[in-house]
Amino acid sequence: SRSGPGRTLRGAKGAAPPLPRDKSGGPNVEAKEGRGAEEEKEAKAKEAENEAAPRKRVIDGRMTGLVTQWKGHMGWIKPLCKIAHEQASRHQGRIYLAQKDVVSVGGEPAVVKEGKVVDFFVYQDGDGLGAEECRQRAVVRTALSHQQARQALKDSPQWSEYLTDSEHYPAFEREHGALLRKYAWPLPFVLLEVWGHDEEIVKAVLALAKKGAEGDDAAKVQVRLMVSEDDAEKAKTLPGGAKVSDAPVFSRPLPCHEVSLEGTPEECGEVVRAVLKLTMGEA
Repeated sequence: SRSGPGRTLRGAKGAAPPLPRDKSGGPNVEAKEGRGAEEEKEAKAKEAENEAAPRKRVIDGRMTGLVTQWKGHMGWIKPLCKIAHEQASRHQGRIYLAQKDVVSVGGEPAVVKEGKVVDFFVYQDGDGLGAEECRQRAVVRTALSHQQARQALKDSPQWSEYLTDSEHYPAFEREHGALLRKYAWPLPFVLLEVWGHDEEIVKAVLALAKKGAEGDDAAKVQVRLMVSEDDAEKAKTLPGGAKVSDAPVFSRPLPCHEVSLEGTPEECGEVVRAVLKLTMGEA
């Protein structure tokens, strides 16, 4: 059957899973390598077996999840919302993903990475649930003041063991088509991640800015976006006179500078698009 170790991610980019432990408590590298080779062989055999097996799509809409394991040609997704299906508990509640079911980008095979948020349709075959037409999402990091966050985030959050130090908001995603993740780190502002496809991200960031301002009809809004230290100099050329902080505003999981702009929703939307283009491939 499809099987593999669970993954625990830390921070926005994820982290390598812990190695198996030997009797002394140290990493048992031989056990990990042997288990990994056996699982890969088993997975390839199962993938070939299921190639001709009939599939049945079991959910009409797309689901959202996190890639917790990827072996180069196959891997596993942990859904962020419960799937109401009799097979949902198999494989530790994870969804199987094959490279051929990942939507290509620009005609080229998409590079799947552990820690990425994806959306997908769910199918059932002879070995449980799998993902098809899987799309990887981009991410933008944004910030609100604590007062703005209290005003903007009134829906009930949920938690996932794979999204550590944070909570996410399913109701926000249903409304805006983008996953909203709020970090619990002790910062002088609230750090948020918006995972989605480009225009969904733009609309979601602007929706947050409007809710944190003077309501949905605010003529002007302020957006606060994060870029890595490596991209801070490039960010100074962003449109609309966006300002870049001289020093990083936080350092975990990597130093980031703040890009801020107050303007019309159209002006701020252009800055969000420019930051997306600048940071593409980072997270």
